[in-house]
Amino acid sequence: MSQLHPETFEFLKKLAANNSKEWMDANRAWYQDVRQGLINFAQALNDAFAEVYPMPVGDIRKSVARINNNRRFHPNKPLYKDHFGLMMKRRSPKHVDFYIHLAPETCFVGTGLYHPPKEALDALRDLIAQKGKVLLALRQRPAFKKLYGDFSGEQLKTYPRGFSADHPHIDLLRFKDLIITRDLAPKDFLRKDADLMIKEYFAAAQDFMDFIDEALELQF
Repeated sequence: MSQLHPETFEFLKKLAANNSKEWMDANRAWYQDVRQGLINFAQALNDAFAEVYPMPVGDIRKSVARINNNRRFHPNKPLYKDHFGLMMKRRSPKHVDFYIHLAPETCFVGTGLYHPPKEALDALRDLIAQKGKVLLALRQRPAFKKLYGDFSGEQLKTYPRGFSADHPHIDLLRFKDLIITRDLAPKDFLRKDADLMIKEYFAAAQDFMDFIDEALELQF
């Protein structure tokens, strides 16, 4: 059976309908059981991913994102999130994660740069200007096309400062985010082989993650 607690998505539905500290306190034991399932699943993913890439050894519990919303700058947000997130560290915290989003309606897996700071975006565009052919070749690979389809993210309507409109990689340079994602159904994560299924997406993302990591390293 799946490493996830079988009531993972039911818990999230109930939490969304009763988003309060009082409800959470009354259901703390249920939450802890569900969270332990998330930790177990993260460990299974880490073990499966290690067959593709030498994953770091560390406290796997840190892969599970906090359920509390950060309301410091957004006080009107609900107290708790309506989803669980797993951030699988392939390298150091300064490199890109492989992300798993678990929600009752739609789940997804993905990776890349999402709303990056200016320095990271500038570094990515510099690398694209030099090695954009790497991304273009990756986009044509059968496994990548089958599992992810294409790159996604917000794009400029014109072109970024410092680059001309006729740059050979202008379509890639327009990205303000550069990510790859794939929507999946909640039931996919309750399969007994869910970790092996997600490993396929992780494997197909390796060269893309390497490219993003190379751009991030230009800042170090």
